[in-house]
Amino acid sequence: MGQETTHRFRRDGCELFYRSWSSSEQGVVVVLLHGLASNSSRWRELARNLVAERSIRVLAPDLRGHGHSTYRGRLRRSDWFEDLSAMLEHAGCRTAVIGGHCLGANLALRFALQRPRKVDALVLVEPMLPGALTGKLRLLRPLRWLLPLLAAPLRLANALGVHRRSLPVLDLTELDRRTRETMAARDSADAMLARYARPSSDLHYMPVATYLQSVYQVLRDVGDLGGISAPVLALLSGGALLADPIRSRRLLAELPSVEIERIEALHWIPTEQPEAMKAAIERFIGRLGSKPG
Repeated sequence: MGQETTHRFRRDGCELFYRSWSSSEQGVVVVLLHGLASNSSRWRELARNLVAERSIRVLAPDLRGHGHSTYRGRLRRSDWFEDLSAMLEHAGCRTAVIGGHCLGANLALRFALQRPRKVDALVLVEPMLPGALTGKLRLLRPLRWLLPLLAAPLRLANALGVHRRSLPVLDLTELDRRTRETMAARDSADAMLARYARPSSDLHYMPVATYLQSVYQVLRDVGDLGGISAPVLALLSGGALLADPIRSRRLLAELPSVEIERIEALHWIPTEQPEAMKAAIERFIGRLGSKPG
């Protein structure tokens, strides 16, 4: 029960990859979207725990340009929406609870606005709402339009065959485990920051042009949150490393049906507080009932 299965399909010139775990084909379907420069192995630990304890099916894609879904072309937010719809169709699912972390949470919100009939509910883990950004991201946001321009010559070079022939895919399950062990041994968050807060490390695992375009998507407006009718669970970290939790809470309050929980973490809740995250999501899904996907 809960064995991981990998899947591949093609859409619009890109081979797309996703993982699935299931304890029942008739239970709730949960889609989990990873963050910037991440991949679907981010969710392996959570997915295994969820399917072990309730009738549920979990799907986790490598977003176009990330992980095993290698892509070096022009990247638009609509590409991710179409990929997600195609994945649901490939998996035989009509609707799902759509969850995500960071960039993935922002995409979940936009997907709910663009494809409301496919969304049973939303689970937002540390969404990156533009109005709540802090630090370098807040300073970069007014200049976000430069990022696609910087990516354009790199995309051209890639199209001409000038690029790395292979990109490693990071096993985030193992990285999370080692990071938690180091943090516990040192009683410090330095290990977290060293492993997860460096763009130079991110670029080792994805094309530079794709990274720039993905950052641009993080910095774009999410849309009218008041237009989302689906029930929402939002998990916010207590830290303000990338987004201010107070401003995030105020912005998320625009959602018509939202539950907001605070979890003590810097930003990477799936790594720092996996048990608290799992418990919150299980409670939320339990309140939704067992509507099939």
